[in-house]
Amino acid sequence: MPPNRSLAELASVLGEDNVRTLVRTFLRDWPVALRELGGGTRPVRHRLVHSLKSNARLMGAVGLSQRLAELEDRMADGGGDLAPVDLAGLDADFEAAARELQAFAASGA
Repeated sequence: MPPNRSLAELASVLGEDNVRTLVRTFLRDWPVALRELGGGTRPVRHRLVHSLKSNARLMGAVGLSQRLAELEDRMADGGGDLAPVDLAGLDADFEAAARELQAFAASGA
């Protein structure tokens, strides 16, 4: 059974096995995305933050999605770029969300 409402709603349309595949992809791709946020140009980082925010919301990772939304707003308003403390916060929020996502992804294996 999906661990949160967002994934449960998605599973009602796509089926649990397909949602598990999406969750596994999200979990696998996160470390790569976090590394990409540490480099590249500011516009590329801004687009990546936007994409990750949407993906986190889809996964039901509310805290992670909210942090990404705050960073996206800050970057859009010209208020600054990502700092190491931002990346550390994103990583911590991901780790908190990943536990329940990993358990769900593994339940169908």
